[in-house]
Amino acid sequence: MKTLIAAALAATAMAVALPAAAQPGPQHGYPGGGSDVLHLQGLKVDHAKAQLASAGYNKARNINSGGRQYDLWSNARARESCVGFTSFNGTVTDVRSFSDAECGVVSGGWGQGGFRSSSLQGLWVDDAKRNLRNFSYTHERNIRIDGQQWDLWESSRGRDCIGFTSYNGRVTGTREFRQGECDGDWNSGGWGGGWIRPEQLRGLSVDDAKRELSRSGFDKARNVRIDGRQWDLWFDDRGRDGACIGFTSYNGRVTDARNFSARDCY
Repeated sequence: MKTLIAAALAATAMAVALPAAAQPGPQHGYPGGGSDVLHLQGLKVDHAKAQLASAGYNKARNINSGGRQYDLWSNARARESCVGFTSFNGTVTDVRSFSDAECGVVSGGWGQGGFRSSSLQGLWVDDAKRNLRNFSYTHERNIRIDGQQWDLWESSRGRDCIGFTSYNGRVTGTREFRQGECDGDWNSGGWGGGWIRPEQLRGLSVDDAKRELSRSGFDKARNVRIDGRQWDLWFDDRGRDGACIGFTSYNGRVTDARNFSARDCY
């Protein structure tokens, strides 16, 4: 009997010990993160900051997410380019990845054709401007297209022109522009013959539109009213039939421009 009791106690001890031995140690970091900087959970805040700094991260900002305050750190060269942690009583309680836009950084901004304007999407405007400067872009001017204001920036190499539009301080749209649109020299970029395309006038002030038309060899022809809108028609008599361009405006800005037949300008 004693032998049976001893065997039963030993079996029970093994059953209790095996699950305990199989349990993993303390788990740090964000599930599936796979990056050392995400394995900060449970560390003291000062130790976590030192570890981030040693990994090449810089403090970006603090944000509130899900009712908790996160310290965001960024490293544009890292796989996890924007990470953040929250803490309680001086100890890190959660750490996870955030989007580049939350940290205000552009990672991998260069594409095959140059800087990717889409990298700015969602950034705060101030962050977008800082990143553009970091990539050697300078602000040239603002233009208005289809009711939206665009900030145009040109690369130091003078070949790339990109712009962004924004709402409530956030970048909402980005795209590439022609170099001539950045510096206002609408005849640059190989249009040929010095002729100007109507779409190049949209968003300009009326005075700038008239100046560009005049520089391109157009003379004021007349004003016409079409569908309730007033159009300024300009004519260039070069070529077999010449060219007639018209624009309409509101509050001193060109809102639309298009080609007309030559006889419309007569």
